[in-house]
Amino acid sequence: MTLGDIALITLAYLIGSFPSAFLAAKYLGDGRDIRTVGSGNVGGMNAFRNVGRAAGVATGVLDVGKGLLAVHLASAYGGWTYTPLWAAVAVVAGHNFMLFLGFKGGKGLGAMLGAFLLLEWAVPLYFAGAILAASLISRDTNFGTGVAAVFLPLILWLARGGGDLMWLAAGGVLGFVIAVKHWPDARAYLSGRRQLV
Repeated sequence: MTLGDIALITLAYLIGSFPSAFLAAKYLGDGRDIRTVGSGNVGGMNAFRNVGRAAGVATGVLDVGKGLLAVHLASAYGGWTYTPLWAAVAVVAGHNFMLFLGFKGGKGLGAMLGAFLLLEWAVPLYFAGAILAASLISRDTNFGTGVAAVFLPLILWLARGGGDLMWLAAGGVLGFVIAVKHWPDARAYLSGRRQLV
């Protein structure tokens, strides 16, 4: 790994920190701070449900685009084999803990989708399957997504044929970053309450 690779991974975090939902709510919605609306989550679903369709759709497109851009740059200019992989993790971390919003953010699903569609399409496919299974068992999509995040190390490892420990490690970090943001959903579910996305 070179300084250039570190710079690309850092850039991926900064790309992830671009506050899509915050700006969409401000300029395509009613101007409110999305951190004070609905669940307070700075993400596409909260924008869609509580600010409006235009803001929600724009946020979703921009969040997927953040993941695509981060991995594209890392793939095009990185010299280390694993730079695109860690850029994918970094862009999700940036989205979930946005530097420009005091480390508040979304839940990372849009950014993750964009990143792994370009990097390894099997990851979002397997993850969607895990979310579906966990949601059907728990009867709660938010809780199911948090549970599915725990399996991301295994999902990333299997997506690369089960032979790459770096993918397993990256899956562990990615799973933690996503599961942490779903912890309020887990608490709400376990206490019998529903948590808005």
